[in-house]
Amino acid sequence: MICKSNNKDESINCANCVNNNNKKTIFDSLSTDEVSCIANYVEKKSTYSAGEYLINEHEEANFSLCIDFGYLILGTHLEDGSRQIFKVVFPGESIGFSNNKGDYSYFVQAVTDSEVCIINDASVKKLLEDHSSVALHLVDILSNNANSYQQYLLGLGRKNAQEALAYLIMDVSTKVKQSKGLKCNGTGEDLCFFPLNQEDMADVLGLTKVHISRVMSQFKKDNLIRCAHKKLNVLDVSALSDIGGYLPP
Repeated sequence: MICKSNNKDESINCANCVNNNNKKTIFDSLSTDEVSCIANYVEKKSTYSAGEYLINEHEEANFSLCIDFGYLILGTHLEDGSRQIFKVVFPGESIGFSNNKGDYSYFVQAVTDSEVCIINDASVKKLLEDHSSVALHLVDILSNNANSYQQYLLGLGRKNAQEALAYLIMDVSTKVKQSKGLKCNGTGEDLCFFPLNQEDMADVLGLTKVHISRVMSQFKKDNLIRCAHKKLNVLDVSALSDIGGYLPP
């Protein structure tokens, strides 16, 4: 799926992405001249519609991805046919770059219309050989991601449904605002974009959609949130953070 034929026919300008202050990319440590050369390593830029799979589980791992815009989920399909989502991917983030051989152990699905730059493994190897600063930055990112993910799972595992959902809402909504450069204080009629629907949130937390709906209804009744389809405002940041034990980064 990643090698879909409808890739965008346009020049790739990595500086537009790297110089966006709302994005944190693996190329942040490069000089302006180095950034201008990154496009030479990119095989193509492709667009994906919401719901479309970029990577199917167990496909041969040949590519890494840099997310230009849009939101993705990483997960796995379980034996009973359900799925477990273990990461939401935000604009500027990357997937792959781990030098793993074999097949992908996860799927990648767009939850919004998305655009990604695709770099094949040979180009990734040359990129890291040519730009040691990228390699060092990548080591830091992978290490931080592993530590953050471990703490994230440990934290959620100790929470009940209400606490876990409060944490997830605060975590995702905070990162969305950071990625979009938004200040959404919950006043007026504005609703901020939120990439996950109730089914997605259930699959992140290992709960049923019915359970998620019940807790969301209680949050709305308590005037903690306002929400619609993939839109959400946290009306009481302090209270919801306390419920979830969420500490902003």
